[in-house]
Amino acid sequence: MAVKKQSTHKKHKKQVSPKNKKSYKKLIALSIKGLLGFIAVIFLFLLFVYLGVFGRLPSYDELAKVDNDVASEVYTEDGTLMGKYYHQNRMSIENKVISKHAINALVATEDKRFFTHKGFDVISLGRVLFRTILLRDKTQGGGSTISQQLAKNLYPRKKYGPLSMLVNKSREVFIASRLEKVYTKDQILNLYLNTVPFGEDVYGIEAASMRFFSKHSSALKPNEAAVLVGMLAANTAYNPRLNPERSKKRRNLVLTRMNEFGFLSDKDLSKYTNADLELNYHKIDHNTGIAPYFREMVRIQVQQILEDEYGDHYDIYKDGLKIYTTIDPTLQNYADEAVQKHMAALQKEFKYHWKNRDPWKNHPSVFDNALHSSHRYKTLKAQGKSEDEILAEMKKLSKMTIFAYPNEKEVNLSPLDSIKHYLKILNTGFMVMDPQNGKVLAWVGGVNHKFFQYDHVTSRRQVGSTFKPIVYTAALMDGMSPCDYISNERRVYEDYQDWSPANADGDHEGYYSLKGGLTNSVNTITAEIMVKTGVDKVLSLAEDMGVESKLPAVPSISLGTGTISLQEMLTVYSCYANYGVKKEPYGIVRIEDSHGKVLYEREQEEEDVRVLDEETAELMNYMLQGVVQNGTGRGLRTVYGLKSQIAGKTGTTQDNADGWFIGFTPRLLAGAWVGAESPVVHFRTTALGQGAHMALPIYGLFMQKVERDPKYSKYTRVPFKDLDNDMLAMVDCADFSITDPDRNIFDLFRFGRRSKPDTTGLKLSPEDRARYEERMKEQRKEKSKGLLNRMKDLFKRKN
Repeated sequence: MAVKKQSTHKKHKKQVSPKNKKSYKKLIALSIKGLLGFIAVIFLFLLFVYLGVFGRLPSYDELAKVDNDVASEVYTEDGTLMGKYYHQNRMSIENKVISKHAINALVATEDKRFFTHKGFDVISLGRVLFRTILLRDKTQGGGSTISQQLAKNLYPRKKYGPLSMLVNKSREVFIASRLEKVYTKDQILNLYLNTVPFGEDVYGIEAASMRFFSKHSSALKPNEAAVLVGMLAANTAYNPRLNPERSKKRRNLVLTRMNEFGFLSDKDLSKYTNADLELNYHKIDHNTGIAPYFREMVRIQVQQILEDEYGDHYDIYKDGLKIYTTIDPTLQNYADEAVQKHMAALQKEFKYHWKNRDPWKNHPSVFDNALHSSHRYKTLKAQGKSEDEILAEMKKLSKMTIFAYPNEKEVNLSPLDSIKHYLKILNTGFMVMDPQNGKVLAWVGGVNHKFFQYDHVTSRRQVGSTFKPIVYTAALMDGMSPCDYISNERRVYEDYQDWSPANADGDHEGYYSLKGGLTNSVNTITAEIMVKTGVDKVLSLAEDMGVESKLPAVPSISLGTGTISLQEMLTVYSCYANYGVKKEPYGIVRIEDSHGKVLYEREQEEEDVRVLDEETAELMNYMLQGVVQNGTGRGLRTVYGLKSQIAGKTGTTQDNADGWFIGFTPRLLAGAWVGAESPVVHFRTTALGQGAHMALPIYGLFMQKVERDPKYSKYTRVPFKDLDNDMLAMVDCADFSITDPDRNIFDLFRFGRRSKPDTTGLKLSPEDRARYEERMKEQRKEKSKGLLNRMKDLFKRKN
């Protein structure tokens, strides 16, 4: 046996020959050299990255000055967030006010060794090297610390061919290491949570919290924080709005990890994993939020203010400015609701009115212009297609999203039919302001900012009869009296190219007093007043009262043929509501930088700009109240049941292309315009196309809500000033007479007395008083001559 063992031993020794030993040693040497070579290559590669061969690394100084683009925010008068201006929708917030639950969820889920490593985690990094790089398993991501992820967010990855992963990861390790030396752990968490994307063009925990839960990130509960942190793994897949079930499972995983690390008790874990998502989704982008049309106007003004004062130092899209405005969020909501309710009903009525016919049938150029201006047509034209080919292509059905009251809708429609659809859409502008100080309280520039970005508060359209009060005001200032009667006959004005205005109802009988002509919006009366007063005087007064648009010096502007914006017209009417003092509407109160430094603050006006004497304004207010009580605006009482003392004026342009209404109390002024993009598109009947039907309902619905809200009694329960006895005498006459009041001697005497007011109670300058009394004197002489002539005629007839 011993011999046998020995022979076995010898046999085994023979298998490990000296030659084989030498081979083993060579293999080990080669392995060591290979490993050293690999390490050398890695070292050189990392050295190249460090030295900036693949792009310069940010210095410590640059990292210390990291300043993420932060959205500028716009606020209402009471501090409610209206919207933002941004390239990236990000809101910056300090670490001390971010919910601790968000921080705990982040650390437990994304980087459990965050507080112990120096920027990169060797264990996680090894996992990434083995699985992702060596095994080419791209499903195994991660491995990046919070500091590395912050580096990636601050300095987005680039393409380097097959080395992209290695280069980007290496750069992030170096940048993360530098970040750890520049910032504390808390500061890194703060930077990360302000930088990380949450999908839907939302960046940072604060913006995400406001979007998905309508609350500040400081108020997030553990389950809400877990939802948001869970989204970081895959923004879309775990979006709680788009994929609620996936989001809930991911949330519960995050909550479980929080529990494992002692951030959440077992009791709370059970409570929150069984809870619903509890979303309170509120999207604010360029097209949504409070008053998007107003915000766009503010954006333009803010940029101009900052440029004038600071040059190009500030960028509204990334400097995190705070812009405070005059908008009242409740009144804005009332305005939006009134617009949507009326316009949806009116559009339905308009569609039925035209049925399957095209309003532009007699004006084909309207459709042709819209067609040739469309993006689809221009694209096909640029491709070199012929007209026939383009039309054939645009007749093909395709899936698209269109605006259809009250919201957007998915349809199968041809591009050609979509153009027709939008040509038939009625739009609107509605603005509310405080006439005592000029504050813009609500602003609706159109029915939907996403589809119609043209602002109809600032756009110019023919104003119709809303211009008439300017004519009557000029007449009063020129010496005419509210009780001066004018024949309703249709006249031909030879001095103005045989201009011959007519009344919409075709009635040209009888006589109207001035106040009656305004109450009933009579064209023939207004035209005669215009000619008697003088075109230049009316134009001058219009400019003084706030009309900036260039108007032609022709008498037809008295009937509203001039194109003026709604904003300008509200400035004009502020002169009435504010008893002669003009107030320019304004919307920006203050601008602050991201640190709270005031960059701009609106200064109080040093003195009022008076453009009308107070008594003229009082007379006009009295007559404009008559429009609401007995005239074209009486629907505010009969249909909408408004109780406030309201003055106002309707407006309708030629062919019913534009409908207007402007109404006011002494504290609240509002105006509405309604029409289609092309004036050719309109109702065929005045009953449907007049301002009382198209625009007045918006004001009526809005004021219904305001009157019912006790908070706004300061706007609705303020009465107009009572006229004194002398001024009451000036307006003490009938609006209309079928016969000439001067033919009855008793009427004449009454009329004559009322045409001779005592001016001692009027606060006029000596020059104005002399001019006023001289005009009255001339009128009395003319009436006396007229009486004597008529008496002679009577005697001749009797004899």
